[in-house]
Amino acid sequence: MDGDRRMPAVAAAAAAASTASVLDDDDLLREILLRLGFPTCLVRAALVSKRWLLHASDPAFLRRFRERNPPRLLDFCLGFSGRYRFVPFPPQPPELAAPIRRATSSCAAAFARRILPIKHCRNGRLIIEFFNKGRFDYSLAPLLAGEAAAVLPTTPLPHLDWDTTQDRFVEMFLPEDGGRNGITLLYLWAVRRKVYAELYVLGSGGWGVPATAAEIELSFDADFLEILPPIHGKVFVVTDSRYALGLDLAAASFFTLEFPVGVRHNYNLSCAEDSGLYLVSADGFQLSVWLHPMSGDGNGAGWLLVDTFCVREAEACARLVRDRWIPPGNYLDVAAVGDNAEFVFLDHTASGTLFYVHLRSRVVEKVHQRVPEKCYEPPQIALSPTVMIWPPIFPAREVGHDQEE
Repeated sequence: MDGDRRMPAVAAAAAAASTASVLDDDDLLREILLRLGFPTCLVRAALVSKRWLLHASDPAFLRRFRERNPPRLLDFCLGFSGRYRFVPFPPQPPELAAPIRRATSSCAAAFARRILPIKHCRNGRLIIEFFNKGRFDYSLAPLLAGEAAAVLPTTPLPHLDWDTTQDRFVEMFLPEDGGRNGITLLYLWAVRRKVYAELYVLGSGGWGVPATAAEIELSFDADFLEILPPIHGKVFVVTDSRYALGLDLAAASFFTLEFPVGVRHNYNLSCAEDSGLYLVSADGFQLSVWLHPMSGDGNGAGWLLVDTFCVREAEACARLVRDRWIPPGNYLDVAAVGDNAEFVFLDHTASGTLFYVHLRSRVVEKVHQRVPEKCYEPPQIALSPTVMIWPPIFPAREVGHDQEE
């Protein structure tokens, strides 16, 4: 009888010893952490001990973790007709319930009043523009990080007079490293074929003097359509020609980038690893994905077609084609593209349908439906995907001696 009673204790001790032998092996521990799946789970694991935190926050380990577990798309902010709303991405695993609730609450507070366009969304933060006492002001709204919303300091005016310019833009971008320090303000304007830019960086003392001032005279006529957020330190201006105008922020110099034949304005760009650039374009229901390795001067080795996909062949889109009359023309607008061209949002303007396409898995989902009050003149949408924060923010922790190595 005594032997029977000792069996559970012996088994428990053996199991504890076996677990300790695994968790004391740094290589095995890293492999276990690698399979947690989500950055939020990795942050919780890092709270176990300083040793676990050391492994979880190691840059080499984080690169492996991101390759295996790319930051998950949580939701997106959708705006049209001057109004914005938060749209949760369907359905999500239970591990992401907490960050989604946080983003929902933050968006409800940020969009409680009528605002002007979202200027930029990156790493769980939004910069939004609003009209206040006769001028435009900007605020920083955290969606996922545990921070308070803040109104940014009053923006300076450009040094040169731009009241008579034909094209002019004021854009504001969050830093590429994912932090909140180093927000940039960009003024860009054109006088005929001559283009000017001034860039300010927000620091502890305010906006300061222009950090970048550049100009170029173009050899072609082009209208500016929009300015895309910085990709590897370069800003790209979408035009109605076969060329994009690029601005190298560090070198304070402009350059032009020619697009593949047939690509004009229905496209979007995203960053690729190793300083490359992805371009996703739509022609009807046909998507094309191009990769452009970038060199220091912004030109690189040219475009390489890496993927093509007909969205119309997917069942979610095929049902729409069967059930509705679709007029001829460019059916799908490229609304947004994820990093490394992992996903793309496509707006079917004729029906007011928004599609999400995961390019690697060929999954196509209908994620939103606008009421098509005017079938041929749908409102222009603005879309800002919200992706999990990367790199993870590991909180400081005092670990007791019983948990230490």
